[in-house]
Amino acid sequence: MTSTNPSMPATKDAKLITCYLPENGSDKKLMQALRNEKNIIQAKSISCRGIAVLQSVKSKSNCLPEPTMVRMVEVVVAEDQAEALFDYIYQTAGIGQQGGGAICMGPLAIVSTFELPDIEDEKVR
Repeated sequence: MTSTNPSMPATKDAKLITCYLPENGSDKKLMQALRNEKNIIQAKSISCRGIAVLQSVKSKSNCLPEPTMVRMVEVVVAEDQAEALFDYIYQTAGIGQQGGGAICMGPLAIVSTFELPDIEDEKVR
């Protein structure tokens, strides 16, 4: 796939970084930092249900624990920048802290162009 957006890497040269964050505004702070500090414009944040890995220890036998709302943030990045951006997201989003979330990275199957709006005027929680 060839991109018409010069900042959008071709699919074969890109990685997808996905992180799951608590629904506490950390996704907005991360998205703002990605745009302002790293000039990343291929990202999205959506609300979804999540279950903490160790939460099952607290649930009743043969029962799934109650899910909580989390934010899934996905970032498309050029392959040669992926490792550095992975580390940046890990630190910026506070993923290493207790209850900070999870992050993973993998190859990108397909991508279409879209850009984040300017969010400087939005209130960050």
